Amino acid sequence: MRMSLFVSALAVPALLLACGARSDPMAFDLGTGGGAGAGGAGGAGGTAGGPPVCTVELCNGIDDDCDGQIDEESQNAGADCITDKPGICKDGTVVCTGGALACAPDVAPKPEICGNGIDEDCNGIIDDACAKANGCGDGTREGFVDEQQFPLIAGCSGGWNIQGLIVAPDAQCNHGAGNTSANPNGMGCSAADLCSPGFHVCNGADDVAAHAPGGCAGVSFEPNLFFATRQGSTGCAICALGTETDPNICTAGSCATDCASSDVTANDLFGCGTLGIPSDGNCGVLTTTSGNVCSALGTPWWCGGNSGGYDEANVVIKFGPEGGGVLCCAD
Repeated sequence: MRMSLFVSALAVPALLLACGARSDPMAFDLGTGGGAGAGGAGGAGGTAGGPPVCTVELCNGIDDDCDGQIDEESQNAGADCITDKPGICKDGTVVCTGGALACAPDVAPKPEICGNGIDEDCNGIIDDACAKANGCGDGTREGFVDEQQFPLIAGCSGGWNIQGLIVAPDAQCNHGAGNTSANPNGMGCSAADLCSPGFHVCNGADDVAAHAPGGCAGVSFEPNLFFATRQGSTGCAICALGTETDPNICTAGSCATDCASSDVTANDLFGCGTLGIPSDGNCGVLTTTSGNVCSALGTPWWCGGNSGGYDEANVVIKFGPEGGGVLCCAD
């Protein structure tokens, strides 16, 4: 009987050592156990003096599954997410980093590819790192000709035969239009093709003011040139420069003020130049308008349509290079 008690007394310390106890069999490890509660990284914790309680791995800086690695294959990572970055970096995946969850972009930023309309470097500006050429698709300016004084705006002459300014499509002939291009009449082109990559048809008075301090004022335009924008009006040469969107008020024939620009408020064309009718200060920095169905511009401008002259900015076509074109603003 004494022999069995002696064996038992030897077995207890051996068991304690195997379970991670201290060398002194009477000095127990009171709950460190590798768990979070005692600051260890060997498991999710346990009762005092007991082994760690192992669970599925989470992103929390703890070795929950007791395999000697922290936060690997965390169960709360891997979901789709939206990052705080624009462009190609917008879509992401939830990852575990530094013991916390984060949304990492699926595609890393990279240098801009010019002219494709994509923000590859994820800074919120398309093609900003690209050479802007001089603003016109054919490389020659006919308005705002001083590129040093006006680096962000250009008057570009030429034709196009795909209708519209406000509801116009993007470039359709690879910016190959322009009065000095191989396609001066703009066959198969939209108005946007008169602008070079990195520029767009100016959206209206506010866009022009942002790119050319003073707008049309102080710029010397050659005779018989008109450069249009995507600005429209509610009629009576009153431009849509406001915020009102009530369809009962803001129509192409209401002559209402404070209306927002839209494909409905598309009455007449507005821009800069020596051809057309003065806009009498009703259109911000833009000084010239086209008149009803572009009557003040003449050939090759065509603003006909079947709505009695209320939608010129939606239907305009320009069949030749003479008489100007559009204003192009840097993106």
